[in-house]
Amino acid sequence: MISTLHTAEVIETSRRMGVAKKKPKCVIDYNTYMHGVDTADKYLAYYPFIRKTVKWPNKVFFYLLQCCLFNSYVTFSKNNSNFRKSFLDFMSDITENLIHTSDAVSSPTSSSDESQGSSRTPTPTPPKRAPKNDPPGRLDGKLKNHKLVHIPPTKNDKTPTRKCRLCV
Repeated sequence: MISTLHTAEVIETSRRMGVAKKKPKCVIDYNTYMHGVDTADKYLAYYPFIRKTVKWPNKVFFYLLQCCLFNSYVTFSKNNSNFRKSFLDFMSDITENLIHTSDAVSSPTSSSDESQGSSRTPTPTPPKRAPKNDPPGRLDGKLKNHKLVHIPPTKNDKTPTRKCRLCV
C-alpha cells in the first residue's frame, strides 16, 4: 500500500484463533478507523438510489440524500435499541411519512370544501405513456394521490420499475 502518513513498518497481530500474522501498520490503522465507512458503503450498496442518468448533479444529490437517510437510520437504531427495523423498512416509513405529511399540508383547503357540501370531481384516468413535455400541473401538491406499490419481479426483469402514472 502507498501511504504518505505511514512508513513501511510491519506489526505482528493475533487473529481469532491465536495465530500471529504480520500486517503493515497502514492496514491496521485502516481497519481500526474506517469500520463505519465500510459499513455505510455496504448499506448504501444494498438499495442504491442512483440510476443511470447523464446529469451528475442528480447523482450527487441522491447519493447525499441516501447518506442522510443512513445517518438518520444509525441514530434511530442507537436511540431505539429495543425497536429493530431494517434499513429498507426505515426508508419506506420515511417515504410514507413524507407523503402523509404533504397530505396534511394540502388537506385544510380540501376539508373546508367538503364541510360546505361540495362534491369532488373524480380524477381522470392517467394515460398509459409518459408525455414528452412535463405537464404544468404536475407539482401542484397532489402527492396524496401517490401510492407506494410493490412491483413484483418477473421472469425477465428481477427489478422492474414503472413511470409514475399520476405525474404523466
